[in-house]
Amino acid sequence: MLRRLYFLLPDEHLTKHIIDELIDSGMKIKQIHALKRTTIIDTELPDATPWQKLDMAQKLENVIWNSNLVMFALALLVLLIALLIQMYTLAFASFLVVVGTFVLGDLFATFMPRVHLREFEDALSHGEVLLMIDVPSQQIAEIESRVLHHHPAAIPGGTSWTIQLMGL
Repeated sequence: MLRRLYFLLPDEHLTKHIIDELIDSGMKIKQIHALKRTTIIDTELPDATPWQKLDMAQKLENVIWNSNLVMFALALLVLLIALLIQMYTLAFASFLVVVGTFVLGDLFATFMPRVHLREFEDALSHGEVLLMIDVPSQQIAEIESRVLHHHPAAIPGGTSWTIQLMGL
């Protein structure tokens, strides 16, 4: 799974310059996405996919999180009922589901990096450009260093997960 780095940039010119530097260093254009909230669209910037513009990753996270909570609650209810009617095999199975959903929920909440577009709404409404760069986990520090040290006007916006095949 790739990680997505977010950078807020003051204008399209700087964004284009950073994109050119990244491509010259060997990065593929399909790993770079730009988002701007204006009616004038610069065709030189690699546009974000429709799912990225709608922040479908956040919606997917919400579905996964809520499904996990529902499964936890149902398994806990089945556990209590199974204990009341003394069906210990069912109680043990539902206990395993309760523990599994708890552990998966904890891992999801603790270790999944999350940044969502709503965090950038104010900046985007003022004409700034959001640059999203998809990189493997081991390249995060290198790309952040390259962008931030060469371009002090770039504001780091965090890191999130992405699934490139889904266009998220």
